[in-house]
Amino acid sequence: MRLIPLGALVLCTVTPQAATAQNPICAPTGEIVAAAVEARKSGEGARAAKAGIRRGLSDALQAYAPAVQPLVDWVYELPEADLQKDVAGAWVAQCEAQ
Repeated sequence: MRLIPLGALVLCTVTPQAATAQNPICAPTGEIVAAAVEARKSGEGARAAKAGIRRGLSDALQAYAPAVQPLVDWVYELPEADLQKDVAGAWVAQCEAQ
């Protein structure tokens, strides 16, 4: 009888699940990016956008409050033409690809 190495067995059982697993931070941070894009499009300044987005975070999303500042800063550094694209969707796709 031929035994399968333990490492191969673990790899076979983990790989299918890992390939379909989603990164749990991608959707919530995508919501922050979307809110920042909307704030910028409406003419709101970055400082006001950060404060407003932090205040608007639900209890479930409070853990993501530290991400607001860098994400808003990033959105406000984008060329204005990029705001017409799906910035939040691109963010989530890139995040999920990691």
